Amino acid sequence: MKALRNAVFGFLLISIPFAQRIDPVDLTRLPEISKNTADLPDGCKALSGGTIADGQLLPKDHSPERIVVEIVSVKDRKLTLGSAATAEVRFRNADTSTITIPWSTEFRAIHNGQSPNALRFEEGTFEFRLTNQKGQEVLLKSLTASLYGSDTSPGSQLAVAPGESVTALVKFKLEEEFQIPPLRLKEGEWQLTAKWILTGRHWAINENCSLSNAYFHGDGFYQQRNPALTIQVASGAANPGKKPPD
Repeated sequence: MKALRNAVFGFLLISIPFAQRIDPVDLTRLPEISKNTADLPDGCKALSGGTIADGQLLPKDHSPERIVVEIVSVKDRKLTLGSAATAEVRFRNADTSTITIPWSTEFRAIHNGQSPNALRFEEGTFEFRLTNQKGQEVLLKSLTASLYGSDTSPGSQLAVAPGESVTALVKFKLEEEFQIPPLRLKEGEWQLTAKWILTGRHWAINENCSLSNAYFHGDGFYQQRNPALTIQVASGAANPGKKPPD
């Protein structure tokens, strides 16, 4: 009987990692066309300016979902100012309940089960920051695509169980997102972090052919921890230290 229990336990240890394995999603290719490409409804030759609204996404029971988002690897830890870099980010569910996140790289996936003229969906992506030894933070220019999902569009969302992790291939540029002088991004040692950004969206074409957009920000939706990865940032000058010709 003891041998049987050990055999069953050994089988569980072997099978669990395979059950939890989810291939990385590639977000390093930005879409070439606008995501708001729905066909115009009958009677509309063009869309006129409509309304824009803002709000907040609220977690279930008003209790923020706990997650850990970290950069686990960068193709090169010695990065050059102005260059683009690729990395792998891990999203881990640190909560006690399953977390659902948008997980389709195709915006049109949310059209399944919805009218193309009235869409409700969530958009998720990652942002990247550098922090130096003085505590100064720099928001980097993101070259990372978004993920889309809707609870009315089957297959567009991913359920992440407690303790489970998923990974994404991401891309960013060693350049400040808002280049307002004086620029703080310089050579030296920096701490690189990634943050998961979630936004709820309501998008609709009204009867008078006007467009309505509503944004629901997820600032308080998560209790998020973002471990840092140390990188070196170097000057972008070619052949540094070489004396130029006379």
